[in-house]
Amino acid sequence: MGEPDGSGEANGVRGGVTEPAHVGDERTTLLGFLQRQRDLVAWKVSEASNETLASVQMPSGLTLHGIVRHLTNVERSWFREFFAGETGLDFDSSDEDPDGDFRAEGMSMNDLLSAYAAETARCDEVIAAAPTLEATATSSDGGYTFSLRWVIAHMIEETSRHLGHMDLLREKADGAVGEDPGST
Repeated sequence: MGEPDGSGEANGVRGGVTEPAHVGDERTTLLGFLQRQRDLVAWKVSEASNETLASVQMPSGLTLHGIVRHLTNVERSWFREFFAGETGLDFDSSDEDPDGDFRAEGMSMNDLLSAYAAETARCDEVIAAAPTLEATATSSDGGYTFSLRWVIAHMIEETSRHLGHMDLLREKADGAVGEDPGST
């Protein structure tokens, strides 16, 4: 990987994980860090069998599979439903089962990661369509207004938080630790 070139473009991908631009405008920086967190989700569960990944859970029932499913739902909720105002979207939680998106028993990690990648690609289209980070959306009840900047920052926070959970679960599953795909 080379030195930052000042262009604001991402400086590369290492081990399948985006390295955010070291120099760039706010949008480039935020999107680089969002993509890095998304890439780390997939990287964190790579090189382990579905059975190994499914072999661990927290006392609350939190699993690696459930986290990936939840992150897919959260991206859809914030970017497509809230920010873009899309309707008729399917979610894996409900009023009767608010944590349903965390349940992924019997689902393969490959299928969950494919769904996550497809969802983030659709969400990236929403982000690209917004003219500025100052663009806003208001909840359907009129109670909340958020800028695209806030939604992106929140998704960085949400994904990073769950990556911490994934770190612990993966270590418990097979001892794999770390967050730097370029290190050995």
